[in-house]
Amino acid sequence: NWVYSVAMSRDGQTIVSGGVDGTVRLWNLQGLPLAEPFRGHQGSVKSVAMSRDGQTIVSGGNDGTVRLWNLQGLPLAELFRSHQGWVNSVAISSDGQTIVSGGDDGTVRLWPGGVRAWLQVCCDKLRDHPIFTNPQTEEAKAACEVCRKYVWSKEGDR
Repeated sequence: NWVYSVAMSRDGQTIVSGGVDGTVRLWNLQGLPLAEPFRGHQGSVKSVAMSRDGQTIVSGGNDGTVRLWNLQGLPLAELFRSHQGWVNSVAISSDGQTIVSGGDDGTVRLWPGGVRAWLQVCCDKLRDHPIFTNPQTEEAKAACEVCRKYVWSKEGDR
């Protein structure tokens, strides 16, 4: 499998890669996987980046989407779809407040708001969903925990 893009955490301990198989992968410096491959893109993952704090990964792919992930491979927000064609490059600002992407359509897109703002939107949409009020699967429990930790605990009501 071809690897299109790699990035390294600021502390130099974690490598993220994106490739032709449509997955995002995390590795340690010995080349061992740190998590199951992140799946979501329909087609190759052309670019990956990691936030300054090493807790968030952004990926862009042939499907024209930009996606946010946590280190367990769970989506952190709804996907960003605006490019008409492949997303060739992604980056996260040093303050974590803006994602930028560049595509085959000749555009550069800014996605302002920061990870916490994107999480707020997603968690608020899911707050009263049956999966969140009574999580049964490990994925649902992990998603609830992300919302509790990063959004709801900040509101003081969960």
